[in-house]
Amino acid sequence: MDDLYIKKVLNGDLNAFGYLVRQYQTLAMRTAMSIVKDETDAKDIVQNSFIQAYESLQKFRGDAKFSTWLSRIVINKSFRFIQSKARQSNFQKQQISVNPAPTFNDGFQNLNKQDLENLVKKGIKLLSPKEALCIQLLYLEEYSIEEIFETTGFSKSNIKVLLYRGRKNLHKHLILSYNKIK
Repeated sequence: MDDLYIKKVLNGDLNAFGYLVRQYQTLAMRTAMSIVKDETDAKDIVQNSFIQAYESLQKFRGDAKFSTWLSRIVINKSFRFIQSKARQSNFQKQQISVNPAPTFNDGFQNLNKQDLENLVKKGIKLLSPKEALCIQLLYLEEYSIEEIFETTGFSKSNIKVLLYRGRKNLHKHLILSYNKIK
């Protein structure tokens, strides 16, 4: 279906690009949010990504899915944004050391689903951009390791390391959050 709309856009039907925007805006937003962690910044990145995709559509070869190609644009723009923001503010990360509570697992079983989802979303925001991206793509977008490789350009072994570290750090953040609400 994407191929049909891409051909329409390339043949001058400017409205056909709206289908692609509607189809992939949620994926693009989730991807940008997993990296930049700020909704306003993510919206700007997504908008600029769609503009770039539109302007570069004639370069789309169709070797990969349109969603993969667009995700790659969003990822690149998101990481460039973080790099420029880090240079501007000389941001330094804080390391959080946590001592897990012995009742951690029992306590999380008592949380309602919405509270648990909110804690996980907050935890993902605290991960490094690469960890958050891999966690987002694997668990929320249900990409395979191969699709994450194609989308991000990270090596498969690096993806596995980022997923391992991401899960480990997410666990630490969830423990910390649980201890705060307990």
